[in-house]
Amino acid sequence: METRVFNSAYGELTLFRRPFRPRETLQAWDAADEYLLQQLAERNLDKSTRILIVNDSFGSLSTALADYACTLWVDSAISQLCSTENAARNNKLPPAFIPANSPPSGQFDMILYRLPKSRSLLTYQLQTLAPLCRSGAIFIGAAMARHIDHHIVSAFAKNIATVKPSLAKKKARLMHLEGEIIAVERQSDSKTITLAEHNMVLVNRANVFSRDKLDQGSRIMLASLEKLDTPTNVADLGCGNGILGISAAQHWPNAHVYYADDSFLAIESAKQNVRQNLGEDYSNATFSVSDCLYGYKGEDFDLVLCNPPFHQDHHVGDHIARQMFRDSHKHLALNGVLCVVGNRHLGYHVLLKKLFGNCETINSDSKFVVLRARKTTPSNG
Repeated sequence: METRVFNSAYGELTLFRRPFRPRETLQAWDAADEYLLQQLAERNLDKSTRILIVNDSFGSLSTALADYACTLWVDSAISQLCSTENAARNNKLPPAFIPANSPPSGQFDMILYRLPKSRSLLTYQLQTLAPLCRSGAIFIGAAMARHIDHHIVSAFAKNIATVKPSLAKKKARLMHLEGEIIAVERQSDSKTITLAEHNMVLVNRANVFSRDKLDQGSRIMLASLEKLDTPTNVADLGCGNGILGISAAQHWPNAHVYYADDSFLAIESAKQNVRQNLGEDYSNATFSVSDCLYGYKGEDFDLVLCNPPFHQDHHVGDHIARQMFRDSHKHLALNGVLCVVGNRHLGYHVLLKKLFGNCETINSDSKFVVLRARKTTPSNG
């Protein structure tokens, strides 16, 4: 893994991003982070300034601003881990942390807002931040210019205040609120969908993948469960709203299901959906907000179900899928199975054959394939 040095307005920092991988090609910051820190340096902030940092993906802002009273509000276990690890690497104190499912409260002097990719998360966050701005907090948004369009500007106007993007610098823009902060009542960010064919009702909070409908990948995976051996310990890795794990629990009632996802809002949705679809007294479930299976200490699984994401924020790639596959191999029992669904063009079968030594297609349609890989050798380390 290569070292990445961030020469910010607040000094030189060594920063890493997750998932870790050799010959890293992506870095833990972008020009929008640089632009934002340069403007803050020009303001000569007092060290007592209370700063709320929102959506700091890999801790570049919180590490650079560690000498201030910083609080991080994000919907990502990876962001929390990165902010803590990058602070430690640079001999800094980590920021205070608030998960996305717990709205921040109290007094803040400044809000630094990195624009999220998810429109539902954008709306939820802006409505939550509006009262803090009415209480006097200065708001500065930041994003790469290509990610700011009329939909974004309209979302600001409807949920917090009109916004004026700055001139572009290295293809990045800052966003400053104009006029009065509107007093819109914060609406529920939950969306309910009914899947009659699967006898399920699912509640999806903001930022949950495919929150408006059942995605085709999950649909074909659900149709493939009957082709798998009966397990006793199942992981729904990257669980989202928990649909794969819930279906596994319905299919194999005696199995324990471990739901893991990077998103706090996704895990909260999965918890609610497990209670709603499997009963209030359902105890065969464990939930974890985590970077893949990082830090997992439980019993090895005999089945891992996985519908991997192929992007991290705006960065497209298979780095998360690769980490999921490696973690699955590490925590599968001998003869345990990893069952993966993905678009045909992603070529997951190549990765799985290299890691597991085997891979077979158990279901497919014109766009998706369901792959099964069996662990036949012990994990290294």
